[in-house]
This record gives sequence, C-alpha cells and structure tokens, in this order.
Amino acid sequence: MSELKEEKEVMDKDADFVAASDLSDNFSKGQQVFLGFQHTLAMFGACILVPLLTGLSVSATLFAVGAGTLIFHFMTDRKVPAFLGSSFAFIGPLIIAGEQVGLRAAQGGIILAGITYIVVGYLMELAGPEKVKRVFPPVVTGPIIMIIGLSLAPVGIDMASGHWGVALITLGTAVIVNIWGKGMIKVLPIVIGLAAGYLGSLAFGIIETAEVAEAGFVGLPGFTLPEFNTTALLLVGPAAIVSIVEHFGDVLAIGSTIGKDIRKDPGIPRTFYGGGVATMLSGFLGGPSLTTYGENVGVLALTRVYATFVVSMGAVWAIALAFIPKIEAAIHTIPTPVIGGISVLLYGMIAAVGVRTVVENKVNFTKSRNLIVASVILVLGVGGVAFEIGDIEFSSLVIAAVSGVVLNLILPGGEVK
Repeated sequence: MSELKEEKEVMDKDADFVAASDLSDNFSKGQQVFLGFQHTLAMFGACILVPLLTGLSVSATLFAVGAGTLIFHFMTDRKVPAFLGSSFAFIGPLIIAGEQVGLRAAQGGIILAGITYIVVGYLMELAGPEKVKRVFPPVVTGPIIMIIGLSLAPVGIDMASGHWGVALITLGTAVIVNIWGKGMIKVLPIVIGLAAGYLGSLAFGIIETAEVAEAGFVGLPGFTLPEFNTTALLLVGPAAIVSIVEHFGDVLAIGSTIGKDIRKDPGIPRTFYGGGVATMLSGFLGGPSLTTYGENVGVLALTRVYATFVVSMGAVWAIALAFIPKIEAAIHTIPTPVIGGISVLLYGMIAAVGVRTVVENKVNFTKSRNLIVASVILVLGVGGVAFEIGDIEFSSLVIAAVSGVVLNLILPGGEVK
C-alpha cells in the first residue's frame, strides 16, 4: 500500500516543479500591504533608470509599472506573482526615436510592442502547453534562469564597488535578518538591509538630500499622449523580440521559485496577454515598455512570501509614489552602493533558482547532449556575447536562450520532462 501511495504522489506532482513552502499565510493583510513595499524598493532603481536615460517621465513610469502590474495580475487570475518594470531592451531604440521623431511618437512604438506580446501569446496558445514544454524542458529552462541572475552579476558588483563598506553593511544586514530574524522581521530583509545601508551612507557622508528638499509633497504624474509615426514604429517595435525572451525566462523562474507550473496554469499565453495589455497602457500614458523583473523574483526566493496580493500591494505603492514627488525623491537618494549590496543577494538568488530547477528535475548530465545544451547556454549567457541588427541589440540572454532552444530541438536523445 505504501508503494502505491508513493507512486500516486509522484504521479500527482508535476515533474518540473517541486512545491515550495509559502509563508504568506503567516501574515495578516495589513502586514502583507507593508511587505509589498519591498517589491517596490527592489525594482525602483532599475525601473527609473530607463526614463532617466530616455527622457520619459519618471512619475508616469512609476504609475505605468504599478497599473501594468495590477493588470497583469488580473489577466493571469492572480496566479503569477510577477512585478512588471521598465524594459532595458528598449533604451537604445527609445533614445534614437526620441531624437529623430520625438518621444510621443516613440510611445506609439511601445504600444506596437504590447500588441506583439499579445500576438505571441495567441500563437503559443494555438501551439498548446505540451509543445511549449517540448521547446523549454528543464535542461533549457534551468540554465536560462541561471544566466538571468549571472548576467546581472556585473551590474550588482559595479554598483556595490562605489563603496564596498556601505554595500557590505547592506548585504550583511539583509543576510542576518533573513537567517536569524523572527516573525515579520525575517521576511523584511530588503527593507531593513536598505535602511541599514542608508544609515551607513549617512555616516560616511555620501548622501545628497537637496533633491528631497526641492520636491513637492503632491503632484500629478507627467502623462503624455502618444503619436503614431512609421519611423518610430519601425525603430521601437522590433525590440519586443528581446523582451519576449526575457519575459519567458522570468516567468519560468517565478514558477520554479513558487513551485508551480505556470505553463499549465494559468498558462504562458495568459502572461503574454497580461504583459501586452500592460505595455499598451504604459505606451498610452507616456511610460516605457514593461517586462517582468528579475529583482522581484529574487525577493520571492529570499522571503518565501509568494502571495500575489503582496506583489499587487507593491504595485499600489508604486502608483502612490507617482503622486508623491518628495517620497519618490527620497528613495532616489538611496546611494548606488546600497542598491548594489542588495543586488548581490537578489541576483544570486535568481541564479540559485536555476540550479534548483536542474537539480530537482534530475537532469541527466551524464548525457552529452544535455551537457552541450547547458554549456552553450551558460557560456553565451555569462560571456556577454551580443550583436546588433539595425538599432536593435540582441543581448547575451537572448542569444543564449535561442541557442539552447535550437540545440535541444535538433540534438538527438531529448526527453520531454
């Protein structure tokens, strides 16, 4: 009888995903609202970098990522605790389009990118979940998730190297809180780590507060309406190709982190529909193209609080910041080394989720074809290979992911797991 029971348990459990302990039920709704602020802090630095570099409105961006995340959660039945932020894949095209035809025309290209996500989602829905699993088995998804974290490692180290003392205070505090903290304190490593790093920065005298004093208490986001221009559409729209691969990798990372097969429920197509509609809204408001954020996957892995409600509250915090310039400015004063210290932990957690995906699915690395697929993905992804076609840059993540998928399909001996 015990053998039959064990066999049933194995059959009931999806081979690709092992259930992860979720601490969400340990906290009240009020506490979860506050926990959501960690997600806002985690995405803030990278998210506002895109409007700062391209000329888009920071406040409109914050509103767009918050509203877009809520739309994403609604369209995925609140089963995918992703946070959507500004896509780096669009920085180059937005700058060029802004210089040639203006940012309002570039917004039209962002709307086109959102439409592209929806079309891709529909094509994947026609193909069906089994074909998606055939294209993205664990031997491919595990290494892809690893390089999402590892490819970001130089960014985290570069930020931390501005002041290693502050970075280590931030990192050390976050680790101590997460390992030895009790109750709600234990799941606030990001907030407490950033606070400790901020205090350390004050002690070292590396914080400028003039921006906070000048900012107002209340203000409307800098919304702008789009224009539609063929040049901008051709410049900005194709960058969606890069973001599509990033989106897929992050969604798989979330599934591995929370122990659920998102490919089946709610399904990858639903995530593309959600991301597409969210990006279209952002384009209409004057925000950037949106994509799932690896930083927030790191927060999920670190805190083990997987409730979509918590991430939704992070989105609400982002919307609130769009109307409170002084708080936005205060967060903006967090020194780069503080963000770097936290990033070392978050990016490493993403890579560790990839390792866990390979281990828990018992990928057989005694088979040469599996070694080849994983090796190519890792080296291309971490090595930084990239190339441009026109104004679109294909990052190492995209090249590595596509190469791994192709090798897995053409090499003999593949298994659908």
